[in-house]
Amino acid sequence: MITPDFVGQTIAVHNGRQFVPVFVTENMVGHKLGEFSPTRSFRGHAGAKNKGKK
Repeated sequence: MITPDFVGQTIAVHNGRQFVPVFVTENMVGHKLGEFSPTRSFRGHAGAKNKGKK
């Protein structure tokens, strides 16, 4: 849980693979640190390769 004491500090949060630096702001107070460390990288939905003219 992020408390007001952490505001203005950078904390390294582990996301399962690596440590991600998270700079704590006032809006983050009351949340958990893991909410700001994304664990998955979205690469987009699979689509048709050739969407050209037919």
